[in-house]
Amino acid sequence: MLDLVKRLGKGEIVTEKEAGDDPAFKYRADLMRGNMTMTEFGLYNWRGGGGSMWFAPVSQAKGSETLKQVNLATRILNKYGLDYVGEFIVTQRCMHHIIDVLYDRTDEEEMHRAHDCFAELLDEFEKAGYGVYRVNNVYMDRVAKAFGKAQQEINHTLKRALDPNGILAPGKSGIDINRPVS
Repeated sequence: MLDLVKRLGKGEIVTEKEAGDDPAFKYRADLMRGNMTMTEFGLYNWRGGGGSMWFAPVSQAKGSETLKQVNLATRILNKYGLDYVGEFIVTQRCMHHIIDVLYDRTDEEEMHRAHDCFAELLDEFEKAGYGVYRVNNVYMDRVAKAFGKAQQEINHTLKRALDPNGILAPGKSGIDINRPVS
């Protein structure tokens, strides 16, 4: 893919014909067509041990928000000796910053650092006013509380109406109809 960029110049649109047999282009083209592969899972070998916790704050789709979030996340991750791995998904109404906290699950000390880092990411992004979703099951209750009691009560009401026996994904996203809203 780098050869294509060098040949065609930065910011050029590359067609399949121009890309030829470039494996990076083929991978992305297949992915965009919905042809899934296991290639993405190679990312979990970044540090070894396959540890991963997703974190996704949402904001306005503005360049200033992008820089603010990347700087905040990078500062916190680096404080714990971890690397920034993230991407942005921009929709018509907002921007999702998908951050993957990668760590080695076989290294107990690193695993503890990763969890401490994740907790600080949640705290600091919440303080900055960002709503967060796409978190590890361990943190779903914590994130649900960040949206306040009124939102939790709405979620519980909907869950009770749609799943009165609480059998579909019990406790997921901090919604447990058998436990009162705190």
